[in-house]
Amino acid sequence: MEKVNILIAGGAGYVGTLLANTLVKDDHQVDVVDYFWFGDYLDPEITRHVGNIFDLTIDSLKNNKYDVVVFLAGLSNDPMANYDPAGNFIENSAAPSYLAYIAKESGVSRFVYASSCSVYGFTDGEALDEDCNPKPHYPYGIAKLQAESAIMLLEDENFKPISLRKGTIGGWSPRMRFDLVVNAMTKSAITSGKIVVNNPNLWRPLIDIRDVVQSYVKSIETNVTGIFNICAQNYTIGDLAAEIRYELIKHGHNIEIETMHKEDIRNYKASNKKAKELLGFEPIYSPSDSVREILENIDLNNINFGDERYYNIQTFKKVKNEFK
Repeated sequence: MEKVNILIAGGAGYVGTLLANTLVKDDHQVDVVDYFWFGDYLDPEITRHVGNIFDLTIDSLKNNKYDVVVFLAGLSNDPMANYDPAGNFIENSAAPSYLAYIAKESGVSRFVYASSCSVYGFTDGEALDEDCNPKPHYPYGIAKLQAESAIMLLEDENFKPISLRKGTIGGWSPRMRFDLVVNAMTKSAITSGKIVVNNPNLWRPLIDIRDVVQSYVKSIETNVTGIFNICAQNYTIGDLAAEIRYELIKHGHNIEIETMHKEDIRNYKASNKKAKELLGFEPIYSPSDSVREILENIDLNNINFGDERYYNIQTFKKVKNEFK
């Protein structure tokens, strides 16, 4: 693929960092706009803009002659959205809608939106596809669905948006997180010798971060439009804990599983059939692969698992308190 000029909003985050660094290695021009709350782990070749999406304008996008805009910003999970519902609807609904609008007005032809399988809410039974009617009941899922709807309405012959409803991501990134289920179980097992399962029967569609990056690269390289579930396999939390335990035992860790039966607002399975058929998306990594990638990239003798930068809600609360 020939060189593409790309703006990534939220490009210093968990997914954004790995994606931006991958794109630069593929010889694309990459600009990132981000608050950089969690640090800067970007390739030196990437152009950085510290600030707010609402500081961007039609003229500023037009002057940079972007071919593609990727939205990976916003509050990243239910705990953050529940802590600040007002901020959630600004950052997860208004901001991506605004960015898509000015991108279209500035002549950008491709817009890639980071949606989430959280839009499906609490469901039972079959794996949901993109044609079902999502019914989220909590701020995070509601805002993600609002933005997705607004962005997809902007499609025309010159503006091609795509929305990626990602499952729960796991694995290693230079901007690491330990508040996602695979990563959290791995951290808990290493630090305490135990994985606590709050409810073993709840379902999650899981995806390794390397497969997520693959889905974004494919979305940048094609003009396919629409909404796509980006996930690999559906796991119950109980089965996931068992697989992670088995992988860690192979690496010399003695791990137990403590099972509880707490209720949770999230229970859903998702189908990736459409992404495979129309986007050419082929996930190749399992949760065991995610665990191995984490172990290969962290120094267990020196890492501080308690560092708040690894937990988005902790850093978010600190930032919010500083501005009170």
